[in-house]
Amino acid sequence: MFERETSDAARFRNRSGITDIFLFVGSALVFPNSILRIAEQEAGGVHALRLDALRDLAALIHDPAIIVRKVFFDDRMAAEVFRNIDLYKADLPEADWILAYRDPTLARRLLHERAATPRLMDILLLPMNLPICPWSSMLRLVLAGQFIAAGELMGPAVPEKTPATPAPDHHRDMPSVPPEPVRAAAGMDGMDADPGLTRREKEVLALVSQGGRNKTIAHTMSLSEHTVKLHLHNAITKIGARNRTEAATWYLSRHLGEGR
Repeated sequence: MFERETSDAARFRNRSGITDIFLFVGSALVFPNSILRIAEQEAGGVHALRLDALRDLAALIHDPAIIVRKVFFDDRMAAEVFRNIDLYKADLPEADWILAYRDPTLARRLLHERAATPRLMDILLLPMNLPICPWSSMLRLVLAGQFIAAGELMGPAVPEKTPATPAPDHHRDMPSVPPEPVRAAAGMDGMDADPGLTRREKEVLALVSQGGRNKTIAHTMSLSEHTVKLHLHNAITKIGARNRTEAATWYLSRHLGEGR
């Protein structure tokens, strides 16, 4: 396992066995070692590396032995990433970019702007202010390339105000947002917001959203696996999802913002 604290990414170049990389751009306070370990465990066979700043990406861009699969960046990096996302994607064509945010206002603005700005459409969201269990579930969906939005983002967009004094970079550089409702997360259009789920169907969805498999859910709920499959099938049909991943995304987007 490589050193977590360094910003000198060059020392990891051409090390045997390191091919797929997850990058976490931010300080150890934002992305502690525990976060990196969880990401490695969830992905399997991927090495997680923390960089202090976006400029440190240069040491990895032209190394054929390294493939950067994900880049997680925190709120402080948001303005620079949004402004230069086309350049970053050209340098790291295999990478998904994820805003690992603590400021829901910033995430809400991205959620609004991505609908009108094609170059921002591929940036995913991951809230960092959740308990570890729901956060891990959100991480699994993000690693699968799913765009998800926590319930706290499903409200009116916050209009940009002209500050009396210079604002921090990530607020100053964000485009202004008109006071219009934010649209639902991509891929969720057509899903019923009030599908009339039964108590059992809600319980099954909750466990599915935590990464539970049918056999484990059946044991937890003291049901047969066949009954669990039936509840899940009914729930998927009612909400208009295409599969269990979309169903989990639907559930998380409506319940994480409620502190469940």
